[in-house]
Amino acid sequence: MHNPPPQYPQQQYPQQQHYPQAPQHNVAAGTFDMGGGQQLRVKINGQSPGDYVKNKIIGYIIGAVITVVMVAGFIVAILYFMNKQASDAAAQASGAPRETKAAVWDGKSTFECKANDAVTLSGITATVSGTAIKASGNCQLTLVNVNLTAPIAIDAGAGAKVTMTGGSITASTNAVVAAGAAKVDLVGTKVSGKSKKSGAATITGAP
Repeated sequence: MHNPPPQYPQQQYPQQQHYPQAPQHNVAAGTFDMGGGQQLRVKINGQSPGDYVKNKIIGYIIGAVITVVMVAGFIVAILYFMNKQASDAAAQASGAPRETKAAVWDGKSTFECKANDAVTLSGITATVSGTAIKASGNCQLTLVNVNLTAPIAIDAGAGAKVTMTGGSITASTNAVVAAGAAKVDLVGTKVSGKSKKSGAATITGAP
């Protein structure tokens, strides 16, 4: 008689536990895992948070660059203006001629050159009932082939400097009147009329 084999209890193994998957969030893309296959998408002004922040930073950088350029341009303009003022002052102090610009004159009324003006009149024939040209301040006036007919052709005062080349002067009272530290030079100019000066003024080329 055979005895049945002994029965051993089956060993129980613990079942493998399945842990829920950690939520997958992507802040830059604006996606947030809500679980259960649900996902939340966030947009800022139609952009993902990452793109929004990136565009904001780029905008700030561009704005900063523009501001720096504008400030630099403003500083350069101020320095240029200050340098020009200093150059004009130095030229004025040394008596050196400044760069002149062409002026317009109708030849019928008194032409005035004053303050720190530096101008040139060319090829004009003028007939004036009073004073044709009045120069004052630190004016630098250049006349080229200008014909003047007036009781007083040129009246210069203060530190004005008038240089006339060619042309003619026909004056019933005075061809040139100079006062203060004014200087009037006539070069190759046909002059009819007397000149008059006072103070430290100088006149050359006129009777």
